[in-house]
Amino acid sequence: MTNYILDGHDLSDLFDTRRPSFSFKDNPRHIIPNKGSILYSVWDGDEQFIYIGISGLQKSLNRRNPISRMQSHASGRRSGDQFCIYIHDIFVIPGLIKTGEYESERGWLDKVTQKYIHDNLRYRFVSFLSDDSDGIVRRLENKIKKGGMELTPKINGIDV
Repeated sequence: MTNYILDGHDLSDLFDTRRPSFSFKDNPRHIIPNKGSILYSVWDGDEQFIYIGISGLQKSLNRRNPISRMQSHASGRRSGDQFCIYIHDIFVIPGLIKTGEYESERGWLDKVTQKYIHDNLRYRFVSFLSDDSDGIVRRLENKIKKGGMELTPKINGIDV
């Protein structure tokens, strides 16, 4: 697919694998704008589309800061972060079962999840800076989850 337009928005930066992607190891403060809303796609090492997400949803445009969501994902901490729970359940646990590796230590599973995210996943994003940017990214995310780009994210896609 080469046409990455949805509802009049060019989403090439999300889906064109020739466009730059970013490691979760990198500080998002140097990558993501600190205002507005973003729509982001997450890709595995084989460039398979696995997740679509949004950030910067506060009511006031001046308070919308999409960086914190990406920091949360990069931390690997599962508490309060659905993305990290998905990565842990779908990718980390099967690997631990396969190797038989497990350490009963506080925070160990979060560290393993963080390592997996850092070593295997990358993201791309499109930013929106308008009064209705939160609504725009919500609508686009829902359409993409339902296959609106002829690509459905492996983890959080919705079968319709």
